Amino acid sequence: MRIGFVGLGAMGLSMTRHLVEAGHDVTVASRSRQPIDAAVRFGATDGDGPRGVAEMSDVVILCVPSSPDVVEVVDAMLPAIDGRLVVDTSTIDPEVERAQHERVTAAGGRYLEAPLSGGTAGAEKGTLTLMVGGDEAVLGAARPALDPFSGLIVHVGGPGMGQTVKLCNQIIYAAQMLATAEATVMAQRSGVEMEHLYQVLTNATGDCVAVRTRLPAEGVIPDSPASNDWNPGFMTDLMAKDLDLAIEYAASSGTPLFTSGIVRQILGAASTAGYGREDFSALAKVLRTLAGT
Repeated sequence: MRIGFVGLGAMGLSMTRHLVEAGHDVTVASRSRQPIDAAVRFGATDGDGPRGVAEMSDVVILCVPSSPDVVEVVDAMLPAIDGRLVVDTSTIDPEVERAQHERVTAAGGRYLEAPLSGGTAGAEKGTLTLMVGGDEAVLGAARPALDPFSGLIVHVGGPGMGQTVKLCNQIIYAAQMLATAEATVMAQRSGVEMEHLYQVLTNATGDCVAVRTRLPAEGVIPDSPASNDWNPGFMTDLMAKDLDLAIEYAASSGTPLFTSGIVRQILGAASTAGYGREDFSALAKVLRTLAGT
C-alpha cells in the first residue's frame, strides 16, 4: 500500500518505521529535516511537504501537535486529496476535527480520526491503542495502514468521537499523575523507601498506569522518565495542551470538571519552571520544590 506520513515527531518516526518494516511504500514529510533523513535511511521517501505526500499516497496519516497544525496540513493537501484516505492520529479539538472530516469529504477524499494512546514506548513497540471516529467502513479500508503500529483499534463512533474519547483518557491520566506525584513526595519526606512504595502500590488499590510507568522517583523504574533525565515519553507542554482542550470541550458540553483545572495549574507551573519539554511526570519536581524536598 502507498502510505504517506506527515509529522515525524517522537511517536511519528517510530510509527513510520513499523509501516516500512511491514512492506508498505511510505512517503514522509515533517517540519524538521533530521527525522525526514532518519526515515529515508530506513526506507521511506521524502515527499517534500504535505501536498507531495498526498500526491504519492493512497492513505495519508497525520501525527502533528495541535489543531492549527492539522488544519494547516489539510489545507496543503486539499488540492491533491481527491480519492485519498486521510487518518489524523493527532489529539485536537473535537469540533475542529469534525470540520476536517467535512472538508476532506467535500474534496472527494475520505477521513478518519484515530488519536493514540501508549506514548513513545507504545509507538516503538507497535502496540498503540487507537480510538477511531468516522465511518466504520472507511476504517476497514484503513486498517492495513494502521495495524503495523497498533495493539488495539476501537471504532468509538462518528466524526469527533475519537477525539472526545481521547480527551476523556487524558483527564484520567493527568489526575493519576498528580496523585502519584503527591503520594511520592509525601513518602519521600517521610523517609519511605521508594522501592517499597512502588512494590505496595503496584499490588494495592493505588495501582494505576501512572504509578507503574511514571513513578517520579529516580532509579525505581529503570525505563521511567524519572530514571532517564525526565526524557519525554509525553511532554509536559503537550499534556497541558490536551487538558486545555478537555476543559474547553467540557465547558461547551456542560460537563463539570474539577481535577483537570488543578492539574493544569501544576503543569503550567512545571512549564514555567523549565520542564515543559520534559515528560509530564516532571510536575512532581514542582511539588518537591513546594515541599522543600
